[in-house]
Amino acid sequence: MRSSCFSLVLGVVLVLGTLSGVATARDVVDRIVAVVNGDVITLFELNQRFRPVVEQFQGQELGEAEARMLLDGKRRLLDRMVEEVLLRQEAERLEIEVSDVEVQNQLRQLRERAGLTESQFLEQLTLQGLTREQYERRLRDEMLRHRLLSAMVRRKVVVTTDEVRAYYQANQERFAQQRQVRLGLILFASRDAAENVRSRLMQGDLTFAEAAQRYSQGPAAEQGGDIGQFAWQDLSPEWRGAVEPLQVGEISSVVLIQDRPALIQLLGEQAGELKALADVEDEIREALMEPRLEERYDEYLENLRNRALIDIRL
Repeated sequence: MRSSCFSLVLGVVLVLGTLSGVATARDVVDRIVAVVNGDVITLFELNQRFRPVVEQFQGQELGEAEARMLLDGKRRLLDRMVEEVLLRQEAERLEIEVSDVEVQNQLRQLRERAGLTESQFLEQLTLQGLTREQYERRLRDEMLRHRLLSAMVRRKVVVTTDEVRAYYQANQERFAQQRQVRLGLILFASRDAAENVRSRLMQGDLTFAEAAQRYSQGPAAEQGGDIGQFAWQDLSPEWRGAVEPLQVGEISSVVLIQDRPALIQLLGEQAGELKALADVEDEIREALMEPRLEERYDEYLENLRNRALIDIRL
């Protein structure tokens, strides 16, 4: 057991050493860790991909459990890299391509979606130990993978109209639009003040909006107390209890909101209703297709593996 533990820890120490950026005699020399139909995966490539995981353990003493977890994780990553090579080779065989323009457009969209400038984006890549060229290669491989799977897997998965309709009937609560309410709120310093204002509101001496602007010590006072629209399910029990008896335009009795006297007005309401099948058909089709895609994807990869010459040397 001690020998096994030592081997595990030594393996992790060697990984940490190769990522430290310090050239020592104990550094692991780059070597081939897998050959996939003649294409090689090197230890350097594997370590670079595994670097974010290893860096979480920098400076720590690793026990047997942590060491085993790291090595198992590294082996799983190598398996994924083998799959990536297989898929890339299959895309080449089928002449499925991703152009430079497509890669650049996708990269720009990802960068803009993250709200990063070009310099910020490059800085993030540097922190991950990547160059722009390396990231572009990974992005191209991912785009190729999706294109290949769409061509070879997705087209073979069929969801019938009858299946969509049956799912809709069996899961109607999932497609029910929630009741929505728009609320006005006035918070007071004392219950007497709240009762007095409510009495005036009932007599028509002032409107709810006017009362909110003059007396509210809560949010949206300047907007006449209009605090916006809420899904019924998101309201706390105390709010639901106050709003439930109201018709649109009506004002609640004095209630306690977070231990403060308050008045609530129901400004508007949208009743919950069942979405039409036509509006959710695509969503249902995707939900039914997902597990089938996973199954076919696993079968497709297994078939590629069985036909391939793979030599794992890790």
